[in-house]
Amino acid sequence: MKKIFLILLIYLWSSSVVAQDVYMEEHNEEIIYNPCGKYGKQRDSLTSYFEYSFSAIYKDLNQEELKEFLIKIGQENSDIVNIRVFKSSLHPSYAIISSYLFQNFLSGNVLVELYCIRELNNSVAIFIKEDRFEEFMGKPFL
Repeated sequence: MKKIFLILLIYLWSSSVVAQDVYMEEHNEEIIYNPCGKYGKQRDSLTSYFEYSFSAIYKDLNQEELKEFLIKIGQENSDIVNIRVFKSSLHPSYAIISSYLFQNFLSGNVLVELYCIRELNNSVAIFIKEDRFEEFMGKPFL
């Protein structure tokens, strides 16, 4: 009887240790719930930040411009589907962000659709001077 009680006690102790490890992983944000990654980098959130903080206006590149831009930066085979260019009178450079489309389906219908930031050169945004942008793209911002 003592052996059964001891085995049961060891079993309960070991299961509580395992449960505690899972809680610690969740608590330390090891488990990712946001489809845009650990830090939840969504295009629309970053757009709001640029609009609010820098009074920026933006333009999304059209499909032709997008393809040309991706070829020039060597990302033509990536999952990037959107390039957004920001212009602000408070900042001397354009900010450029890229994003990919995350979709989740339920019964064949789109349930969640988010544009998530795809980092370029290990940064959420790249900055380029106005004259360099026109030279790079072959046309002005607007």
